[in-house]
Amino acid sequence: MSDPSVISSLREKRSELAGILDGLERQADARRADLAHLDATIRLFDPNDFLVAAQPARRRYNEWFRPGECRRKIHDVLRDAAEPMTTREIVEKIMAARGLSSDDARARELIHKTVLGSLNRATETIARTQAAGSAAWQVI
Repeated sequence: MSDPSVISSLREKRSELAGILDGLERQADARRADLAHLDATIRLFDPNDFLVAAQPARRRYNEWFRPGECRRKIHDVLRDAAEPMTTREIVEKIMAARGLSSDDARARELIHKTVLGSLNRATETIARTQAAGSAAWQVI
């Protein structure tokens, strides 16, 4: 026994997925054409350049935070703060919450850069102020 509404819903979902897949295939075709054009341009400037050995660049992922996690952690820290916090204070709180040692200078420096970048991009939700001659941050 088949329910017509179930069959109809399944067909709709199949059509939706087929449409998404078709769009992705068109995007892949467009990127392949872009690569072919770039290869031809490179050959114009250096006819002896063979791109056979060229490997696709791998995307570097942040080893400390998943996408969006850093900004959420920053908001968590700043939401609990009574007054604006410096970037260093924010980094120390985030490292402590993650169970990381603040003695590791390299890790602290990398996390500091990531946090500072997230703070600078979060202009709609986090305000930069001056406190004791240095930049401080607070939730708007």
